[in-house]
Amino acid sequence: MQQYYQPLYQQARDLQFRVHDQMNDPYHPMAQSLKTEVQQLTDDLNEQRNPREIEDRIKTIQHSLMQAQNSGANYMNIDHSTAMYHNFENLRQDVRRMPHY
Repeated sequence: MQQYYQPLYQQARDLQFRVHDQMNDPYHPMAQSLKTEVQQLTDDLNEQRNPREIEDRIKTIQHSLMQAQNSGANYMNIDHSTAMYHNFENLRQDVRRMPHY
């Protein structure tokens, strides 16, 4: 794995575990979708995909986290989804700083 993908991959893996830990109802359809997107993000980083594709995946995850806040679905606490949204925003900014973005 190239040197600039490794820290991003580790950051995404840490976020993946945090997302899983903070779900109230991991079997809710929206929760399942979110978990799938986060898994695909870590796969994309592991496969060293184009940074713009990775950024798009992060935006999709953030959209899912916003839906958790706005839909009234109780699969994740609003405070947790807000914090996770900001954590993924930090990851997105790191992706935008990649050398070949």
